[in-house]
Amino acid sequence: MAVTLILAVVSVFYASGFIRLEGRLPGTCAPQPTRALAMAGAILVAQVCLASPLADLSHHLVSAHMTQHILLMLIAAPLFVWARPIAYLLGVLPPRMRVHASQLADRVGRLQFIDSLTRPAFRWVLFCGVIFLWHVPPVYRWAMNGALRHGLMNLSFLGTGLLFWSVILEPVGRRRLDYASCALYVFSAALVTALPGALVTFARQPLYLTDLHGPIPFGLSALADQQLAGLIMWIPMDLILFAVALALMAAALNRNGRAEPTAKSTAVARQVHPSLEVENAHRV
Repeated sequence: MAVTLILAVVSVFYASGFIRLEGRLPGTCAPQPTRALAMAGAILVAQVCLASPLADLSHHLVSAHMTQHILLMLIAAPLFVWARPIAYLLGVLPPRMRVHASQLADRVGRLQFIDSLTRPAFRWVLFCGVIFLWHVPPVYRWAMNGALRHGLMNLSFLGTGLLFWSVILEPVGRRRLDYASCALYVFSAALVTALPGALVTFARQPLYLTDLHGPIPFGLSALADQQLAGLIMWIPMDLILFAVALALMAAALNRNGRAEPTAKSTAVARQVHPSLEVENAHRV
């Protein structure tokens, strides 16, 4: 219930900010329908993961838990990044408060810890590390034996997913990695994160039984459920990440055949950054 309420409030605030900014910004950085659709999709996926029968099943089926984390990290997270929610959520604030919020964000961004979080290598380590950490059997059992612990697990999946995908989906004028580097960034993550999925798939005994596990639904044995979970973690994750890596490599090859962007086009692209959208909205 709490998750549904939070998601509903975020949806209302986002829609309000989206409508408020519509027509108040230059055409190059005006709200785009694809961003609203991405936000709707992200909210829907988050609802399915965190407040639906899938969330209940995740306490009894390891395979349901794996489905949760795949959806959060590889579907909800990139949709949230593409929706660019911060700009539109701040758009509901009065102009003066938006300015203060932008100034606060600038000060926070200068902190050393936050600066570390902006580095692609650090985000890659967090993304892969979280997958390894939570699927160490004792850590998994600890997390699943408490609602707050399980919530922390899901939040870490979503949070590291947001950090990971924000590197890949940055606006052209503000990219820290070119398309070829992004392709390697994603491809290497696919290779590394495949390892725990393979280990879980080929384990000869159940690793993840917790105190909450009662009779396993759908007539599955504990080992069959675990093998299914490993396959879900291994195959779909790799397929998605490899597909993204190939798309990025194709974009890199296509870009090599084009002229480099001019200073003017780069400046226009930078206007799309969320903090600049909010600042531009204030000035209009």
